[in-house]
Amino acid sequence: MRIDQGLLLFLLLMFNTTFSQEEEDKPRTFFDKLILRKSFDSKNNMSKAAVITYTNPKNNKESWLLSAAIGIDLLENTDKIILLNPYFEYHRNTLVDSEQNNWQTGFSLEMQTSDLSKPDRSWSPVILSSLKFNRDQENEISSFQGNLYFTPIFKGKALDPKFFWLPNTTVNFGNLFQFIYTPYVGLENENRIATETESAEGYIYRALIRITSNILLFPKSEKCRDKFEFATDWQYRYNFSENVEDLIFNDHRYFTVSFNYIFFSANEGKKSAKIGFDYTNGDNPAKNFEKQSFYAISLKLKL
Repeated sequence: MRIDQGLLLFLLLMFNTTFSQEEEDKPRTFFDKLILRKSFDSKNNMSKAAVITYTNPKNNKESWLLSAAIGIDLLENTDKIILLNPYFEYHRNTLVDSEQNNWQTGFSLEMQTSDLSKPDRSWSPVILSSLKFNRDQENEISSFQGNLYFTPIFKGKALDPKFFWLPNTTVNFGNLFQFIYTPYVGLENENRIATETESAEGYIYRALIRITSNILLFPKSEKCRDKFEFATDWQYRYNFSENVEDLIFNDHRYFTVSFNYIFFSANEGKKSAKIGFDYTNGDNPAKNFEKQSFYAISLKLKL
């Protein structure tokens, strides 16, 4: 069995084991503390599900799309203002012309700087940061990376649609759909410590603007609520300082749009299983995904 197949089986087994546990008031086990998602670069309650696609034609080369991150919750309560997670993240994509084979490991921190339960607080900054070791196996580049992102959150507005413009605020537009969006601004750095060629060595500092959105269809329907969602993710990065000789582009644009059918959801969407149709275009240097585009139908898991 290939390593990629073994990793897929491990993810599915872990997902099934976690969901089979009873929801009781008891000390958390190791599996209770495990986190499975696509990556650790998003706000905790807005994180995307891990993506798995595999094809093995009879007379052709097999293809993989696997974007998954496994972390451990070091705090006793995931609703706390500070979240700290050591994690391992892996991205493998053979569906595209420029294949992606990237893994990274490190620590992720999310901190809400103000307690919105206090009557004098109407909003709070949320800071996301991570320190990690990154290995791009396609281009044989090893680096240390770090990032610092910011997004604001506001007190709940009782799903009132007139507040749709507020970031990280869930609103209902009647029986038709529920909407929320999350903007991020931030900085990223990459310090390459081992490369195949000298021209690939050096450091890179990038500025980031990112906007994600999620539309949940028919939120008040007994049969259809929590079943269908439409999600987008737009990212723009600009290299404002670098000394790597073989870099071609200073700016990087990445966009993905997804339509998902949710066949399992628990704990207010923190655990879910979906089948999704995705379109991706652009490049993401933080995940060593080179500029290209593709369509995919995938199984998506989150816990």
